Amino acid sequence: MAALATMIASTFTSCYKNKADIESLPTVSFRSEVVPIVTGGGCGCHNNGQTSTAVAFSHLDTVFYPAILARVSNFKDMVDANSKHPGDGNVHFTDAQKTVMHAWIAQGAKDDGGGCVVSGAITYNTNFLPIYNSTCKSSTCHGTVSPVLTYSLLLTDKAVLTTMMKSGGATGHPGPVLSLNSCTTNTILTWIAQGQPQ
Repeated sequence: MAALATMIASTFTSCYKNKADIESLPTVSFRSEVVPIVTGGGCGCHNNGQTSTAVAFSHLDTVFYPAILARVSNFKDMVDANSKHPGDGNVHFTDAQKTVMHAWIAQGAKDDGGGCVVSGAITYNTNFLPIYNSTCKSSTCHGTVSPVLTYSLLLTDKAVLTTMMKSGGATGHPGPVLSLNSCTTNTILTWIAQGQPQ
């Protein structure tokens, strides 16, 4: 009997040691599955400036990814059986939407697009300037009509920059709202956390 128990235990414990199989299981995409749920249908108050009290998830063709990601605990509550929308109104996910949201949350509620790995020392010259040149500097933005984002100006406007990065551009920008990807925001927030080295 002991030999049979050992054989059964050995068989079951050796059945699933293939990490590649687990990693290749399908995952829920934040960008292509979750975002459409919260920027359409029942989430209308959060989109296109419908109300002044709802947190903006999108406006026209601009999606505020950080604002959506910051509400994971609210979404988790809403997919649980006895929970409701945190604001006014009778807002519920459909069963299919609950399945998607639940799976995404269970997988860690990560953003699968626009991101990058931020590590090591982040500096103004090496990391900030390329973002500035490709994203902020144009004929109608910083460097022409708006101030050049010099190192000394960014040191002075640290609070404004922090607010912009934490909201993904949805708040804090003195001009129009922006949609900044998580790679940009993570890089600049890391730079700020490191003391804004030049």
